[in-house]
Amino acid sequence: MTRITFNTVPLLGDLVLPALMLAAEEFPRLQTTYRASLERVEITDPNLIVMRAGADKPGAGLVGHWLGRLGVGLVATQGYIARHGRPERPEDLARFSFAAHEWRTILPPWFRWVAQYVDEPHISFATDDEAAMRRAITSGRCAGFLPISSLIWTPELVELYPQQEEWRAPLWLVHAEGASQECRDITAYLGSIIQRSLAE
Repeated sequence: MTRITFNTVPLLGDLVLPALMLAAEEFPRLQTTYRASLERVEITDPNLIVMRAGADKPGAGLVGHWLGRLGVGLVATQGYIARHGRPERPEDLARFSFAAHEWRTILPPWFRWVAQYVDEPHISFATDDEAAMRRAITSGRCAGFLPISSLIWTPELVELYPQQEEWRAPLWLVHAEGASQECRDITAYLGSIIQRSLAE
């Protein structure tokens, strides 16, 4: 049995999980532990793969596989938009409520963009649980940022504000230089699938 641990940040389940399920078919003896966390992970385990979003090229002792840039949209339900309207300019976002991840250190690119225009965005719901944040947004009580692929999987959501180039986050798959051969093979396989998904 080949056991690997796959760490990523919340938000990326729709992108990552289909690739992991395909890897389970390609590598029938593969057992994967999937963790989505905002905490930065030390990459020393030879059977650990980490997806990093918004990060620079991995440093010494690490091997990085470039995936592409993740498109992120500011989304809400049609009902939320019917009640609150659409923002015409970035400053209008001050009157909207957001669901957001409980970022403890560095803000993601999309919230750095909002912070340029809104002194203190109204975050009505904060969580580090991906499913909970999606449910909060689809409840129609707040808006939030999700990968643009969410518009495919969640038809009740629409874009509240046009996508901005600054919201696009670079993605890497990273493992230790001393990673096992199985870990390297699985990383390469996952990388090829995720790259295609980002290009579509």
